[in-house]
Amino acid sequence: MHHSKQAKSNAQGQMTLDLGLSRKIVQEFDGGEVCTDGGLLILRKADDYLRLTENASYCIKETRLPSQVLHSTRRLFQQRVYSIAAGYEDCNDAGKLRGDAMHRLALGYEPDSETCLASQPSLSRFEARADADTNKALQSLLVHTYIRSQKKKPKVVRLAMDTTCDEVYGYQQMSFWNGYYETFCYAPLLIFTDDGFPLCALLRPGNPNPIDDALRMLKKIVHEIRLSWPGVSFELTADAAFNSSEIFEYCEANDITYFIAAASHAGLTYYSQDLVQKCRKEFEKSGIESPELKKYGMLKDPKERQRIWRQREERIRFSTKEQGRMQERFENDLHIRKYGECTYRAREWKKERRFICRVDYTEKGPDVRFVVTNSRLKSARKVYEEKYCRRARCENWIKDLKTYLKSDRTSCQEFDANQFRLLLHTFAYILIWETRKKARMPEMTVHTFQLQVLKIGVLIQARSRKIALHLASGFVWKEQFRQAWNAFT
Repeated sequence: MHHSKQAKSNAQGQMTLDLGLSRKIVQEFDGGEVCTDGGLLILRKADDYLRLTENASYCIKETRLPSQVLHSTRRLFQQRVYSIAAGYEDCNDAGKLRGDAMHRLALGYEPDSETCLASQPSLSRFEARADADTNKALQSLLVHTYIRSQKKKPKVVRLAMDTTCDEVYGYQQMSFWNGYYETFCYAPLLIFTDDGFPLCALLRPGNPNPIDDALRMLKKIVHEIRLSWPGVSFELTADAAFNSSEIFEYCEANDITYFIAAASHAGLTYYSQDLVQKCRKEFEKSGIESPELKKYGMLKDPKERQRIWRQREERIRFSTKEQGRMQERFENDLHIRKYGECTYRAREWKKERRFICRVDYTEKGPDVRFVVTNSRLKSARKVYEEKYCRRARCENWIKDLKTYLKSDRTSCQEFDANQFRLLLHTFAYILIWETRKKARMPEMTVHTFQLQVLKIGVLIQARSRKIALHLASGFVWKEQFRQAWNAFT
């Protein structure tokens, strides 16, 4: 009787489809231990290579009774970091993943064992017990992990510093209104090396003092790196939010070459007016009329730039292909670019400093940018294009963290717990960063890495003497995967 009921149940659950082929298509959930995160073990290899979660677990205070501990601190940390790297950023995902064979195997549990991973409440309590000392130790671990990941001492350590906006989910501790972003938020400070390794992931209140936090973290990073690499030089790039005499003076006193954007004002535009007029004369030789300028080479009507841009876009969008829409969009953009430099001293500064001026002149008028630097490189163009413009890559790294790894999911009530969560996402990014580096795919985005490297179909078979993982035969990145796997020795 029982057998017939079971057979009837299976027959009702069978899924078929007729596509007009010679055979009927039948599908059922009876393939055994098949998982979609077949590439997860390469993150475990990267973790063991860097000793990342092992060292991180030493930074976290253990307040639980030993007799009541089912999941160790390291395994809780591993579970969160691996799941975030695989695209499961929410603790609620643990409810479905705690029985997944690949996720259990990555944490050291045999796939056919009855042991499950930690549940969502356990992981939430784990995040909530983080305090300021834990977060401080984990911040330092970022720097030490970078030092250990380098095979030899570099001649120059290049740093890129920037901030971003993490909108809050409610009345969370230390969340404030930010007038620049026009929302209630946190404002994390992020500092990366030239190849994208995060040395700082500092969560800040929504109304931070950008200079004090940046200077404090910069001093800490420089000090800890020079303890391991005495005499190493630094280069720093940042946008205009970090334009401050305190940062300039610190960099000048500590062998740090800086390239920091400066907001335009009357004092600087005075020195750039000759360069703007040269660009204007050269532009008008082409027969295109330029907007009217006033004193110091500035637009007479500031709204004229936006009006010209809107008219041009409308003209292009309403034109047909035969009228040359694409050619006008990409080929007829005449612009003149010139570089210059000057020295300028603000009222509160103790000395004059070097400013690089870049002028782009188009039909919308002049676009003038300034960069302050203490570089001895003579060419103004090289200072701007080869040094300062490299800062833009920092925004792509922040995009990887924020958009693809969801580091802005700072939805805990307590500020320290949110800082800890930001660091969890940063450690997940480090594992992906190291794996991409070993696979020689450093330019691959985190999202592409998740979809094309981690999301491999795998059949898991637990045998008496070994655990066999049968990865998809058609996996397109198999050579890079093998290369990265063998590099983690």
